[in-house]
Amino acid sequence: MKGQASAEMLILVGALLVAVASLLYIGAGSNEGAVVMSAARVGADNAITTLATEYRCAIDIEGLGLDAGKITISINVMGGPPPDNQTISESIRTGALKFIHQAINGSFPENAQPVKSGYYTYDVVVKIRRVTK
Repeated sequence: MKGQASAEMLILVGALLVAVASLLYIGAGSNEGAVVMSAARVGADNAITTLATEYRCAIDIEGLGLDAGKITISINVMGGPPPDNQTISESIRTGALKFIHQAINGSFPENAQPVKSGYYTYDVVVKIRRVTK
C-alpha cells in the first residue's frame, strides 16, 4: 500500500506543477501587454510634447489599442500651423517604439523599428484626426 500512495502523490504533485507553470506563462504574457502599452503612451506623450512645442499646435491622445502586437494610437490635432500628417505619424511612432524597446530590452535603440519579444513583434500605427473650428 505504501508504494501505491507514493505513485498517487507523484501524479498529484505533477498535475499541480503543470497547472502552476501554465498560469505563470499566461500571467507573464498579460503583464507584458500592460508594460508595452504604458511604454507606448509615454513615448507618444514625449513625441507629442516635442511636436506641440515646435509647431505650436495642440495634439491629444484620443485612444490606444493593442491587437496581437499591433499598437494603434489615435490622436487629435488642433490649432496652430500643424505639421503634415507624415511628420506627426513618424515622430509619434518613433517615440513609442523607442520606449517599447526600452521597456522590453532595458535600453533605448538608436533606430526605431518593430520590437520582438517572446510573445509578439510590436509595431505602432498612428491614426490622425484633424479638428478645426
